[in-house]
Amino acid sequence: MDKILIVIAVFFSSQSFASHPLPVLTVASEEWQEYTNIDGTGTYWDIIREVYGEHYQLEFISTSWSRAINLVETGRADVLVGTYKDTSRQLIFPQHHLDIEYPLYAIFDENIQSINKADDLAGLIVAGKKDYALERFLPSTSRFYGVEYIDNITRLIDKKRVDVAVTYLTNLSLADPENRFSHQIIGKEEHLYLAFTDSKKGKKLQKTYDKKIIKLVKDNKLQQYFISEAEYQHAQYDTLLSKPKKILALK
Repeated sequence: MDKILIVIAVFFSSQSFASHPLPVLTVASEEWQEYTNIDGTGTYWDIIREVYGEHYQLEFISTSWSRAINLVETGRADVLVGTYKDTSRQLIFPQHHLDIEYPLYAIFDENIQSINKADDLAGLIVAGKKDYALERFLPSTSRFYGVEYIDNITRLIDKKRVDVAVTYLTNLSLADPENRFSHQIIGKEEHLYLAFTDSKKGKKLQKTYDKKIIKLVKDNKLQQYFISEAEYQHAQYDTLLSKPKKILALK
């Protein structure tokens, strides 16, 4: 009799679960190789699975950066992956970071330009990914030329449409595939975050992330998702355990 009751309980439990599927969590970002691959693999997607996969049915969208931002700001996606804390956007940001961006580089023709620091970009036309907030690294007299894709951006220098291009270390090979131009560091490393819709659901997701990411760091669950130990160390997750920070929700 006890076995029959157990079978019946399991049956009704499974039926109840089937009738109450997990809510969908839509996560958007640009496609970054090894991090947010279009096939659903990658470091950031794996971290999202660890944080939210138990309670949500995850839907990943790899698209252009500008569209990813728009999807989250308009509520058509719930989470934006790999952004800065941008006070101009109607988004909720967590307390703890996701990763640390590599330094910003200037790409230029050394026969025409001499660039050693960001101030040397003054008065120049500078190309870079739009919606990356790269303008904040540039002198006020620089003119920013935003592009949708970084691939082979050096063609704009060849055609004299811009004087310089800027991108991050991780994208240098895409921006200058033939390695024909000079590269110079002009910007410091920056923290990258998740960002959530400005809603009750967004606030709940933010609290879940801040709580779960600490546990994952303590349990040493994150290193397995990075392509190397050096990449994991660069993310500086150990700093999350060293001192408390104030929760920040920017709107």
